Amino acid sequence: MDLTPYLKDDAIGTLFHDYNLDQVNNMQITKQADVILLFCLFENIFSLGIQEASWDYYLPKTMHDSSLSLSTHVVLAVDLGRNSEAYQLFQKAKNIDLGPYMNSSNDGIHAASLGGIWNSVVEGFGGLRVIDGKLRIEPHLPKEWDSLDYRINWHGAKLQISETKEDFTVTFLNSNHLNQIVEFMSKGQKYQVKAKGSLRIKL
Repeated sequence: MDLTPYLKDDAIGTLFHDYNLDQVNNMQITKQADVILLFCLFENIFSLGIQEASWDYYLPKTMHDSSLSLSTHVVLAVDLGRNSEAYQLFQKAKNIDLGPYMNSSNDGIHAASLGGIWNSVVEGFGGLRVIDGKLRIEPHLPKEWDSLDYRINWHGAKLQISETKEDFTVTFLNSNHLNQIVEFMSKGQKYQVKAKGSLRIKL
């Protein structure tokens, strides 16, 4: 069935205005990003071809009735180079609790969804990931943003990452160890930043 009218609706769960649960259970639709989540958690296991094919198959069938679904899709959309689509999904995700249609928050905010928005920003557009225990930074800012700044704690080292469309800078703010060195990867290259140091990398 064509889910377009329901997916375009700003409200959530409007499918149930027309169908009951038994009918929905017999449809080829899904509530949330179950398979897509695998690629965000284990991206190095699945080929890009498998991820793209799964995206094309599941996205038209996903209702995003879970508040966690949209943010997961944002991260994978960025990975697949679909930044425009990722930004549209991001706008929907943040509007769950921050947008003009707040009915879904009447009983309280979606705390996990707000965490998912952070994931969308930092892991998605910011390109920050941990792959096999190693830090990787590969920014993909949407055209609507000029810059992005965020902080993380990496093995006791407090880092600030400042990103633009042209470059990004990793600044070592402080550490429990004066001689600590943080290693990270970007576009297949290995980099190091020393305690109290800073490193700027052109994109």
